[in-house]
Amino acid sequence: MQSPVDYYFRYHSITVPSPDGGDDLATDIRVDRYRLGAQEKYMNERARLARKVKKDLQILKQDNPDAVLRIRVATPNGVEEQEFSEFNITESDQLWGLMRHPYVGKGSPEAVQVLLQLAAQELEGSPAIVRPEDFQTYCDNWLGLDCNGFVGNYLRHEYQGIPWNDVTADRDANAPDYLITDIFNRFDGTVRETADEIDSSEINVLAMVDAQGKIIPGGAGGFGHIMISGPGERDDVAGLKAKLGVGADETVPAICVCESTAAADSNTDGESGLARSFYAYVAHPSQKGVFRVHRGLNGGVINVRIKGAPWTG
Repeated sequence: MQSPVDYYFRYHSITVPSPDGGDDLATDIRVDRYRLGAQEKYMNERARLARKVKKDLQILKQDNPDAVLRIRVATPNGVEEQEFSEFNITESDQLWGLMRHPYVGKGSPEAVQVLLQLAAQELEGSPAIVRPEDFQTYCDNWLGLDCNGFVGNYLRHEYQGIPWNDVTADRDANAPDYLITDIFNRFDGTVRETADEIDSSEINVLAMVDAQGKIIPGGAGGFGHIMISGPGERDDVAGLKAKLGVGADETVPAICVCESTAAADSNTDGESGLARSFYAYVAHPSQKGVFRVHRGLNGGVINVRIKGAPWTG
């Protein structure tokens, strides 16, 4: 099982194999922009790809009724092949799920590969939407991740071991299109009540709370945030008297958090999207089980609840 940090770095170096087994179409493709919601222009581009895929399958079946769309995907365990004999724009269709998720911030690294392979396929009467040499520009323009997308994909496909090609079938497992509250509740960690219970050697899921200490669900329930850390990286941060109310000379323990965020990372590229930084934490002075965290990426402070679970990777 890969760690959250390993999974974070996978989005920074995506290999897109050739569906025919030849040389890779591209390597080191990054999908690290922040993308939230079903905005019209992204939906239009997604619909354009769906029309092409449907047309491609029809063209292939004209010559061979048993023809399939063949996909080859690079995974941590090697290249895996998947065939699709049908394509339907329905919630239960696995190929549609793989294709549509990256346009709305919910795609896994494998889903990005599927989308790019299909978009690059060139058949007589059905030209490619994008050529491999333009994959990075296409990803920057059209694809990205939101916080649920990063954490939900990690928990589903790595922590729970659901295969990359199952994005719709197993709805009992975690998923990147669930609300923050659902993702947090489905994670089988232990709710932390005190700062001493937080362990940097574990997997920790952090969810932002409102002024009453309730986790903000996201969606219609308002903008929230979910993050993940671990295992094994920790730091001690000083100089947080003004931010966290600790003593002037006191150091505060910090865990290494991975996230996709709308906040700009002022320590690196000044952009929103995938980020990795140390979060220093102290218990909230009046709300049990709530923690005030100092975000290393931009120096901001938010309140969160935390669940932790032993790392078994």
